[in-house]
Amino acid sequence: MPQFSVDLDVLRHALLDHSLSQVGDSLLEAKVTSPLKIAQLAFSPKLDVQVLNRADDRDTDAVFGSGDSAHIAYATQSAWLKYTLTAKAEAKLPISVIKTSGGADVALSDYRRHAATDSAWGAVTQDLSAPRTLLELDDVKALQPGEALAMELGGALTAAVSFSWSDLLATRLIDVVSELPIAIKLKSGLVAKASVKLTDHFSIVVSRMLDRHFRFAVKKAVSRSHAYGIEVSVGLDAGATDVAAEIIAQLPNDVAVKVADTLVSRLEKAVRWKAETGFAYEYARIDENESIADFILLDDSLLAGDHALVLSGDFEKVADALRRDPQSRTLVRYLNESTLTRRSSFGFSLGLGKWALTAKETSSFRMTTRTSLDGFKLVTAQGTRKYDEKNVPQNDFEWVIDLKAQMEDFKEQPASLDFDYGLHLLATIERGAISEGDLTRVIDFARMWGVQTPPLAEFAEAIGKKGTLRVQLLLERGELLAAFAEDVDLESWATPLAAAMPYSSKFPERRTYEARIETYAKAWQAWLNDGPPAPLQLQSGLAILEKQGGVDTFARISGEGHPHLRQNLQAFARGAKRLHALMTTAQSPAAIGNAYDALSELWSQRLYVAALGYWLVARGATRATLQVAYDDVTVTT
Repeated sequence: MPQFSVDLDVLRHALLDHSLSQVGDSLLEAKVTSPLKIAQLAFSPKLDVQVLNRADDRDTDAVFGSGDSAHIAYATQSAWLKYTLTAKAEAKLPISVIKTSGGADVALSDYRRHAATDSAWGAVTQDLSAPRTLLELDDVKALQPGEALAMELGGALTAAVSFSWSDLLATRLIDVVSELPIAIKLKSGLVAKASVKLTDHFSIVVSRMLDRHFRFAVKKAVSRSHAYGIEVSVGLDAGATDVAAEIIAQLPNDVAVKVADTLVSRLEKAVRWKAETGFAYEYARIDENESIADFILLDDSLLAGDHALVLSGDFEKVADALRRDPQSRTLVRYLNESTLTRRSSFGFSLGLGKWALTAKETSSFRMTTRTSLDGFKLVTAQGTRKYDEKNVPQNDFEWVIDLKAQMEDFKEQPASLDFDYGLHLLATIERGAISEGDLTRVIDFARMWGVQTPPLAEFAEAIGKKGTLRVQLLLERGELLAAFAEDVDLESWATPLAAAMPYSSKFPERRTYEARIETYAKAWQAWLNDGPPAPLQLQSGLAILEKQGGVDTFARISGEGHPHLRQNLQAFARGAKRLHALMTTAQSPAAIGNAYDALSELWSQRLYVAALGYWLVARGATRATLQVAYDDVTVTT
């Protein structure tokens, strides 16, 4: 246990003869009069004391509070004394979670539980006669139910980031093999791995629950400086060499010769992009004081090992322990994956499915702001709109559209120019048994979004198998800037809306997006110009259906089927203009939400989403792929 002397006069004067229930929640401060010794390191700290005796008392470290992230929940007839030692270490602390040199800020907190009727002064003197810190295992063992120890510090944590090679190719295929159209078949279980090092401010918490189990957490702390960054290293475990060999074996000889010498480096570059972008995006979504890793230890015999494990700051070892022995630990949170395995990672994210909303049709915009002690800010904005119908047999495609705007560095006065922007569109069809018709339709959809698809025969093995068909389109900042460079003219949507008309294998006018454009573009142009209807030139039985004006006909789709289409297109035009202005002029970050609100009005219907992909490709977007996943295989083109 650490030993130190404290000038208690100020505390005695503040507490008087009150019980803990009678003391206000104002912060009390006492000076430490003799140096504190912990692990042979000298501190010259001050001591803060806070009484927590009401349900709405605010704990700046969010250890005491409400919700799943709080380790201590308020209980009637109880009160807590929180002691916090704030210090500058005079040398480097001998625990690997702290990578900083001497002079680093460290805050050590001890949450002691008492009866609310206890004498406040008696409780303080009793606690300070035997002070505790998280650094000492014996102090951790001494925790009583409803108590906690915490440590806040700046440092670096390491994590192993893993994701499917197939998902990586879905967003980086054009960078890996630019000679298209090529279909790359890989086992779905092949995983790329990278090591991520995250520099930031963290708090480590160990608490004892009411059932006497210990709970560990590493949390995102209030930043005391502007030290924030992510480094990525790709080692042999990334498997790039083996995957490169598989890809080369599937390429025509002339293409294989061209890419053989550079394919491994291209793959490793893609892994580095995915690991850094995905980890940063997911980490940024976590609020201050929320847990990055959080688990409950069920076997006390592992306490010493897990205490050392959390202090090591090695997420990979934490995750491995949770995977290896789930009977000994219960996971509360590990980044964004309850399974610890990122099997599906789309767009900018390592696990978009978890972060995307789960209701049938949902839209959400959220800004996460971190503020350092000197007032500098780091802001991330994410807007997600999603539609699914997983309980509908033979459902039509589902979609997720994700808009990101993310800062990399703290700024005193953040402006919109300080953000990196991106847009991701994902359309998905789930099938219990993939049919040739499903494949024909999704290939046409992919071609509409600019994918250079191989012949249907490349996907023949998928027919009759349970599987997933996906088409993705990813725009990074440069492509997004180019797509929105000019004002959006409503008439520019005539061809996209024609291409997006419902597919049908029965009628030649609907079998391909080119045929749909030829059939419906002039009709959409007339409608957008508010002119007289243009006659449809139809040669098949589709003419009868169109004349009847039933479901999926032009009359229905351009009328009561989509009554708000014009205003949705106008809203998108406003949103595109706003987003372009945000990327080219310094504006308040709050305006990003306004841009998302306007843009996302167009992301509420299948027709609009399908047309949007074509519209973006026509404006220069090139990063689109088709994936067909079945059995343990994923084919990407």
